[in-house]
Amino acid sequence: SESRAALSSFIQSAVARRHDPRAAQYGGFPPLLVPPGPLLILVLSVFGGLLACCLTVWAPWLERRGVSSEDVLKYASIPVVSTLFTYCHIWAALYMTFYPLDFWGCWQIPGTNCGCGWQGIVPSKSEKMARTSVHLMTTKLISVGEVFARIDPGIVAEELDPVLHSTLTHIIHEVAMQEEPELWLALPAAVKNELILKAREDAPIVIEAMMADVKSNIQTVFDLSDMVASTLIRDPSLLNQMFIECGYWELKFIRDCGAYMGAVFGFVQVVLWIFWSEGWMLPTFGFVVGLLSNWLALKMIFEPVEPVPIFGGRIVLQGLFLKRQREVSVEYGRLVAGKVLSSKNLIPAIITGPCSDKLFELIHNHVQGACDRYAGLSRPMIRLFKGPDKYNHCKRMVGERLIASLSDTMRHVERQMDTAMDLESLLREKLSTLPCADFEGLLHPVFQEDEWKLVLMGGVLGVVVGMMQWYALGS
Repeated sequence: SESRAALSSFIQSAVARRHDPRAAQYGGFPPLLVPPGPLLILVLSVFGGLLACCLTVWAPWLERRGVSSEDVLKYASIPVVSTLFTYCHIWAALYMTFYPLDFWGCWQIPGTNCGCGWQGIVPSKSEKMARTSVHLMTTKLISVGEVFARIDPGIVAEELDPVLHSTLTHIIHEVAMQEEPELWLALPAAVKNELILKAREDAPIVIEAMMADVKSNIQTVFDLSDMVASTLIRDPSLLNQMFIECGYWELKFIRDCGAYMGAVFGFVQVVLWIFWSEGWMLPTFGFVVGLLSNWLALKMIFEPVEPVPIFGGRIVLQGLFLKRQREVSVEYGRLVAGKVLSSKNLIPAIITGPCSDKLFELIHNHVQGACDRYAGLSRPMIRLFKGPDKYNHCKRMVGERLIASLSDTMRHVERQMDTAMDLESLLREKLSTLPCADFEGLLHPVFQEDEWKLVLMGGVLGVVVGMMQWYALGS
């Protein structure tokens, strides 16, 4: 009883590990070689036992019927080769969908991912894939207004207050020394300190007003689609990671399904070979097996899109990826929030993006108003002695220096912004409630356009292996 309990515990833990969704976070792409599960061990044991009996105990009986031990080994090799071949070529087809990231070879056909070499389908079409992902993200899941509506300008201003103290002191001193060093050095220390103190006191108010203004005009000053697409195009490995980790169990299923389909087709091939042992049948059957196995595996992942109940609802047919919508939503939210839409990426994109000129115009307006308040009663005197052009030029200089320091300054509020936006929860909730047809668009586009390449590759490899079998088994 103890041994049975131990065996049961071992099998349960093995199954739990194989189905733990967290494994995708650490395993990367599903490996080619994996430890055999209990079912595979059982099948191999039965197959090995039957083969051993055919070569020993049953050998005389088989020889009397014209089946030698050599024939037995030939027949046994057919399902073994079919199983290994189908398993390996499906894994290779999946791997070549994502890797290598750059073209590997000596000659590439322009506009394609192949030639005398190969580049992964996803990296070769990273821009198109990124645009497809962005379209789903920005039209079905989130909007830029919804993202930034969660940020409290007052809290941001409070977080930035200690940083701005030193930043403003440095900027004011730097601009003054650059534009009017003699006047600045001649000013009494009390006057300079009062000017800097006034800037420090007003900074939180200015920052809060400026953040509120940016927030209300975020559609004008920030292009979310361009930011997401640029991030994914710049780093194709990130696009790979999104697809692989979200579809980890589907990729694993396709790989494992190859072995099962290969075994079934192999035994069918043995029966045909016994009654009709034409050599050309092996490459022909290999071609058919290669095509069908890849095609069936891909179909089972994404079809049917909507649940189809059969047998009175006792069994529901639906694509495996679509069945895991809730689990995939968790993984997708974690990846996108942490790798793509993090404040670490958002802040530089806002500052340097295609709409940054509108952002800088907005900041300049706030900074110039603040400079007028800082100057206070001395502003008419400054204009009288130095002229309005000089005064306005200094205000522009302060604004430009403040904008130049934004990237470093805003790093201090990254954690607070990530917490406030809580994009992981938002994406998870939105994605888990998407209609099945829209959810399918998260991963299917990776395979759909170049599906024929994966299917054809299986057929070609099937012919190659079939020719090798033909040579090994003879006529």
